[in-house]
Amino acid sequence: MSFPVSVWYGIGSVTPPFNEETIKRDLNNIKDAGFKYVRGWVNWRDTEPRPGEYDFNNVENLLRVAGDIGLKVILQVYLEFAPDWLPKLHPDSLYVSESGSTIMPQGSPGVCLDNPGVRARAEEFLRRLAQVVVKYPNFYAWDLWSEPNVIQWIYQPTGWRGLFCYCNYSKGRFRDWLRTMYSSINELNKAWHRSYLEFNDVEPPRFVSLHFARDNIDWLTFNIIKLREDLEWRVKVIRSIDSSHPVVSHSHGGTSVFSNPLFGEPDDWEMASVVDAWGTSFYPKHAGRVKPDHVLDALVLDAARSAASASGKPYWIGELQAGQGVGGFKATEPVTPDDVALWMWQAIAHEAKAINIYHWYPMMLGFESGGYGLINPDGSLTDRARKAGETARVIYEYSDLFLKAKLINSSIAILYNIESYKWLWIAQRHSSDVLSKSILGVYRILFNSNHNVDLVSIRQVENGLISRYKVLVAPLSLVMTPKAALSLRDFVSNGGLLLVDSRFAAIRNDGYIDSCTPAYGLSEVIGGCEDGYVSVDKVSLRITSDLIPGLKVGDLIISSNYVSWLNSKAHEVGVSELNLDKPSITINDYGNGKAVYVGTSIGLSYEVNGPDSGVGKLVNGIIGMAMAQPPVDVKSTKQGYVEVRVLKSGIDHLLFIINHSYNDQLVKVRINENVLNVGNALIKDLVTGASINIINNEVQLTLKGRQVVVGLVR
Repeated sequence: MSFPVSVWYGIGSVTPPFNEETIKRDLNNIKDAGFKYVRGWVNWRDTEPRPGEYDFNNVENLLRVAGDIGLKVILQVYLEFAPDWLPKLHPDSLYVSESGSTIMPQGSPGVCLDNPGVRARAEEFLRRLAQVVVKYPNFYAWDLWSEPNVIQWIYQPTGWRGLFCYCNYSKGRFRDWLRTMYSSINELNKAWHRSYLEFNDVEPPRFVSLHFARDNIDWLTFNIIKLREDLEWRVKVIRSIDSSHPVVSHSHGGTSVFSNPLFGEPDDWEMASVVDAWGTSFYPKHAGRVKPDHVLDALVLDAARSAASASGKPYWIGELQAGQGVGGFKATEPVTPDDVALWMWQAIAHEAKAINIYHWYPMMLGFESGGYGLINPDGSLTDRARKAGETARVIYEYSDLFLKAKLINSSIAILYNIESYKWLWIAQRHSSDVLSKSILGVYRILFNSNHNVDLVSIRQVENGLISRYKVLVAPLSLVMTPKAALSLRDFVSNGGLLLVDSRFAAIRNDGYIDSCTPAYGLSEVIGGCEDGYVSVDKVSLRITSDLIPGLKVGDLIISSNYVSWLNSKAHEVGVSELNLDKPSITINDYGNGKAVYVGTSIGLSYEVNGPDSGVGKLVNGIIGMAMAQPPVDVKSTKQGYVEVRVLKSGIDHLLFIINHSYNDQLVKVRINENVLNVGNALIKDLVTGASINIINNEVQLTLKGRQVVVGLVR
């Protein structure tokens, strides 16, 4: 079985329509460059130009020509590019915002699929499409939803994204969901502080009211579940015709770690549960980025991997950046051939099982015009296209190795707590940065220390699926559920180490605070209750004991966002300059394990203040207490820019050494004998074919800027 590496080829959507001669030329160029797969677009609008009249000529032409040339085809299906006659036939299907304004589609985002008439038409389109496509032997897979959202790709003149959807059908669906959540209207009234007479009177919230929370939380929860159910519906419709080809979907912006569910964004862990493979868009030099950040890229990949793995699924790169990031007046630094190759290898080093490069042509119209293409606008190849094709050839050659490859099991997990993300609306924050940077900061510390890291969702915690980890870090995990609290108790009691920071479990999932923070009795686990907290820009915490390896009395931890302190009987490790009488850093023994409390937002502190903050030493010392060792030790000319991953593939191992800098680096990698003990060996670099010596479990070599070594250890 081949590892799918494709290029997107969306003729007539992001390019002008091409004639068949041009299409044949392009597909031949794609194959000659080194690719065996092409990824096409299918827009509902184009294939049902009039009600009940279907035209699949463009789809069939792509499948037929690609088949003649020897290319397999992956199809991206867009219901969001819906027929423009739909609002005329179904005027009550328009999206409605929280303000009551309707969205008349302009090519996208289509209409609301909660309308039963529209949904029936969409089902018929999907069935008809599947009946046509399955006849072609070179058809490979479906991607049924690109970058799912409640409403997609609209940018209004005010800059306000709007909340959706408040049409009568969406409100009816919400009310039906509420009936499953509450035993009676009286129970809902009690939770929401309302006086409705019946469920049909209930209105979804459209704003935040000062002293209320549960209504807003329920609305966000409903929309997250609705997205999962809508993806599952698409899958079931296709499966009714086609039971053999993979069905996948991929997220927007890399991962839900960086998105606010207020604006209709999904939870990756929910979405991954209903497809054969979950994916991500991967744009390291996107126009929306301030600057490239290879650690953030690694987090995106590990989040996608973790979300898919939680449901026992592989993950795909749904979109991988091919050319320069362009957005309106903004253009990022050019994408080099080595960039594209490095991103492909980095994805595989984090267990990706398919790569789809976006896009063969640059965008030729709209906001992204001139950006993101692998070739020139006239159809001629670039060095990026040649390099991507060369890399694809190597991936195809060793497909068996890469498809079976698994990262060495991590002993460390970071909590992705969707319940805290829901609280952003109550906290009146549009951006998720306070939460996403909290995760990124912790991840950056662990990445720079060469640890493999998983992300786990709060649902996994609730189901007790964290016992294999030595350490669980819960950065800025403001909201807690009773089931998760019980599971965290068990995790620590059974020998795990739990690391939490300020405001941990401050809010119960019903919106109330508890009699003590943290809620649900977790104060017993951390050894006390928060006695006070304050928002800060920069305040010092001072170490007062030598209980954490690598830290000595008098060392300073620079804090950000919050400083807090405890009424605690736990071991004091540090105090803040705001309260010298109460501990701000503690270690508590609980059962066979330990809970460490740090009275600031540790991830944010590291992101804001960097390595000089002392937070890195603190976190690494705590990890060391749990005897969690990284798979490798890495030393390089420019520390922090060389990434090393060890994957097991059957009886073999793969050693990825990635130089993220643009300068040459002298690199020394020592492999942990507990991970892989080869002593002295000769390994093959699959990228160049060169041989590399391992001496006493150590590799030393000089890497050129942006060079990647993929060492096969037999």
